Amino acid sequence: MATPTVSKMLDTLILRPIVVAINTFALASLFSYMIAGTLDWRPITIWVTCDIIAVAVDHLMDQEEAVAACGADVVKRFTPLLNLGRAFLALNVGLFALALSQCPPETTMVTAVFAAPAFLWATPLKPQQISGMLKTIMGAKPSQESIEPASSGSLVIKRVPGMKAVFNGVIRGCGVYFVVNSALQVSRPLDLVSAAPPWVIMEAIIWSTTNRTCHAVMTDVRDFDDDFKVGVPTIPVLLGSPFKTRVLLTVIQAVVMMAFRHNPYILASSYFAIALVWLLGKDSPKSYFLLSVHSQSMFIFMYAFEKLALSKSLWLTATN
Repeated sequence: MATPTVSKMLDTLILRPIVVAINTFALASLFSYMIAGTLDWRPITIWVTCDIIAVAVDHLMDQEEAVAACGADVVKRFTPLLNLGRAFLALNVGLFALALSQCPPETTMVTAVFAAPAFLWATPLKPQQISGMLKTIMGAKPSQESIEPASSGSLVIKRVPGMKAVFNGVIRGCGVYFVVNSALQVSRPLDLVSAAPPWVIMEAIIWSTTNRTCHAVMTDVRDFDDDFKVGVPTIPVLLGSPFKTRVLLTVIQAVVMMAFRHNPYILASSYFAIALVWLLGKDSPKSYFLLSVHSQSMFIFMYAFEKLALSKSLWLTATN
């Protein structure tokens, strides 16, 4: 195992979680603006911190393992950086709890429904254990069977054949909308133009879910050889080749483009995503896949900048 470096550890523990969460920030902000015509800090903070926590916990555990394997001198050198990572994680946990405390009770339930699978992504689960956790939440005493450790017959979410990317898309697509909507508690028809034309809420939900699913499949294309060797049932492995996966992703994005061609931002995002499908592969540096991470956010920010520019222009016209 390679010896960690200061720059790599800072990137892994702090910078990378923030960069990944920027897309969630953009999407949560868009849904907030579409639903209520304003940016509500509570659901935006919930999703941004939740995203950071999910990524940072995984990265922190990896770095702790890597440092521990390199001997006492390396542990002593990198302990301050690991503590910085833990402090960063604790800060986001605090902000997450603060935002939840300012929301209606149903927001906590909706957040749990969509966020729990992300934190239990690679955890072996048994039906008895799930039942025991539910009974504990409801105040009932779980049976001895429900608290036995998981072994054979366990369910691992990321190992469900072909569903890893779909779960990712639903969590990061649908989940963002439902949490924002539960916090704002504004009744608005999903199939009508929102408070932020040309956006339609239902179209944005479908687009965001599809985009996040396709991005997750792209990361599986990158890891195709390793996943194929160990038998991880990702969509590229089930299809048998990255080429077939690229064709499938292209068709999906083309369908989205045709369905929502009246929205220039969705159209541009899908064009960009299709280009990345054919440009990125197993030999591409991992940092290049950040373009796929932000195949949504860059066009949401484009909309925001155009909206601000228009507002400023109208204000200047009114004052002259």
